[in-house]
Amino acid sequence: MKRRTLAFVGGATLCAALFVFAFVAAPKSCQWGNAAYSKVGIGCLIALSTMPFALRAGRSVFGTMGFAVGFVAFGCGVWLAGLFAANFRIICALF
Repeated sequence: MKRRTLAFVGGATLCAALFVFAFVAAPKSCQWGNAAYSKVGIGCLIALSTMPFALRAGRSVFGTMGFAVGFVAFGCGVWLAGLFAANFRIICALF
């Protein structure tokens, strides 16, 4: 498998796992779900940003940086999509 394909497959798998975890954490969003989803999301973004460098997905440093920025942008989109699709409670107790 090419390194670029391996990076795409790894990134897609990571984003799919993040999206699935949103539905696991959403029912308990007021107890532990928001904190856990935030920590897992930040970890996922860090992993997505380092994956192109570890796998040397680009032909040059700037190409690899472009892949990293694209992966992080896609990861942010998946993170927010999971947040809204799973119906997280943002404000748990107002009073």
